[in-house]
Amino acid sequence: MNKKPRDNKETDLKNYEDLEGLTLQKMNIGLWLSLHRRKITRIVIIILIIIAAISFAYSAYSYIYYFLYGRQADTELLQNLTDNQIDSQAYRDLNAPKNLIIGDVSVFSVQGKYDFLIPLENPNARHYSNFRYCLENSAGVQVLCGDSFILPGAKKYLLLLGQELEENPGTLRLVAINMAWQRLNAHDIPDWNNYLANRADVQVLDNKYSVLESGGKNPFHSLQFTVKNNTPYHFAALPVDIILWNGTRIVGANAYNLANLLSAETRSVNLSWPSGGERVNKVEIIPDVNILNQDVYLPYRGELNP
Repeated sequence: MNKKPRDNKETDLKNYEDLEGLTLQKMNIGLWLSLHRRKITRIVIIILIIIAAISFAYSAYSYIYYFLYGRQADTELLQNLTDNQIDSQAYRDLNAPKNLIIGDVSVFSVQGKYDFLIPLENPNARHYSNFRYCLENSAGVQVLCGDSFILPGAKKYLLLLGQELEENPGTLRLVAINMAWQRLNAHDIPDWNNYLANRADVQVLDNKYSVLESGGKNPFHSLQFTVKNNTPYHFAALPVDIILWNGTRIVGANAYNLANLLSAETRSVNLSWPSGGERVNKVEIIPDVNILNQDVYLPYRGELNP
């Protein structure tokens, strides 16, 4: 049997197509990488060694330079910053609260007892204080002492009423003791005026004053007024100062405490107390509550604090 001769034509590799996407170009690249793998590895290692050597040399130079020159420069810079750039004492003096402004002590004698009235003013818009005070006579002897408060930017009267003394107090002056000023926390109270308007909105209405004749030597003061709590808070105690005027001169004082004054409540008050014979043509009624003290508020149902 005769066999059919085979074709001796050379295979054209350019016409090779792989169904999975392997091309002749990819095969050539892979072949080249396989043949030169050792050389490529050596080149990469040499490059990495050069980079490491340069990095080591730069780090060594930086450390040596710092220990020779940089450390001393840092010390001098820190010294200049602490000594020359910031005047700490001047900054503290500039931002320190101003002293409490204390007026003259007024003394009123009623039936063997003494009432004292002292005007106070806080010139600091962001500082308040809970302080202790004493009344001293001309010899520096402390006659009376007590505790009070003053809110930021506030003007108020400090009253000491019905005090019994062994002798006439004479000329007195008020001395503030332990005047520990505290700055308002800007996070808790960013706007003091809004905070004050929201918590101190208590109106005094229908103020009616008259004199009741008792048939004795001195008559009685008679005062009627209405207090309206416009705030959203219940007050466990809301003190009010009562200032008696004759023209432009203060001639007497009293105080009253409203207990458990609820939000939106309107309460009528009727008072009478002995007169010292003074003439009165105007009565000023001023709420004097420390709205920064959480103890003055009644908690809402189910709450511990307002």
